Amino acid sequence: MKRSFIQLKKPKGKDNSFIFTILAFLGFGLFMIADSTVITSNTLYGEPYRFVLLQLGWIILGLVCFFVFYNFDYKKLSRTSYFLFLFNVIALIILAIVGLFPCSINLPFSPCVNGANRWLYLNPPPLPAIPFLGVIGFQPGELAKLTIILYLSVQLSKNIKEGGELFWVYMVTASLLAGLILLEPNMSTAVMVFALGTIVYFVSGAPIKPVIITVPIIIALSVMVILVSPYRRSRLMAMFSGSDDQTSSYHVKQALMALGSGGVMGVGFGQSKQKYQYLPEVASDSIFAIIGEEFGFVGTILVTIAYLYLVYKGFEIAKNAPDLLGKLIASGISSWLGIQFFINVAAMTKIIPLTGVPIPLISYGGSSMIFSLMGLGILANISKESSQ
Repeated sequence: MKRSFIQLKKPKGKDNSFIFTILAFLGFGLFMIADSTVITSNTLYGEPYRFVLLQLGWIILGLVCFFVFYNFDYKKLSRTSYFLFLFNVIALIILAIVGLFPCSINLPFSPCVNGANRWLYLNPPPLPAIPFLGVIGFQPGELAKLTIILYLSVQLSKNIKEGGELFWVYMVTASLLAGLILLEPNMSTAVMVFALGTIVYFVSGAPIKPVIITVPIIIALSVMVILVSPYRRSRLMAMFSGSDDQTSSYHVKQALMALGSGGVMGVGFGQSKQKYQYLPEVASDSIFAIIGEEFGFVGTILVTIAYLYLVYKGFEIAKNAPDLLGKLIASGISSWLGIQFFINVAAMTKIIPLTGVPIPLISYGGSSMIFSLMGLGILANISKESSQ
């Protein structure tokens, strides 16, 4: 077998800066959500902090998951990854079946949001709502990002030890999850999941030639999917179009206005004008634009540097991992965080079309928060095992 991309290093002493950085991002994100949603929350619910209280609930649940996995030996994740993969595939199949019906049919267990069924509710009506949190739902597509990292890391590390198949394990796993997500439809998440699978495969040191042959075919098929879908095509054209505010370019126009009005130092915390319901998805997909408006270019640079540090620490954990499994999992989770951050920033600055990808730990949203903290808990456990 070829040497892997990230070589194993000797363990270093325990480093708590990784966990401190995570907590700092959670606190910063909570303040930004409290600030950016106060107008929308008042308008919709008659109370200013509805969204921030919900986010606090997701953070608490996420931190519980974080500390559970932080204290759970990642080497014992093999069986868990099988059940997680099976559960995720079943959930995605349900969404694929739901997607056969018109989105106007609002099913109680899978609501139509922004033209697609991407959610599954665990306690839909007439089941009772959970106090404080209400109806609990999750996005199987978000879970698939963690699923493919864990499942593929387990399978590849096992097959490398036993001399088993590598390429087709990767290709079937990545294609199945990404293909089901594409049926929702959710192009950006499907591409993300496939990319994460490819990264794990690449880091394992498996032969790269088959990937070079197949990836162009997959890209061509993805372009075809974009071109035959009016919704996705409009997203792409909005990047280059100067069309009016009623088109899909409205979102990116407002994001650029927010970033531009922030200047170098920003207009000041709490002084955003775009949060007055001008900027869509103000606390989730567009949170970076509000950061730029209130804290300016300097603020966005500082946030970017801090996020780069978090990703760097993740890859450092991968280098110091005591075995191949830990290295693959850590590399996948670190890539997940880094790619999502830069996709969000690129979309907000019109480098790429809008994707609807949130920033882990900062953006509003339960599924992203909980699954991100689960992954980071596993990453922290790998770091802990490396230092022992």
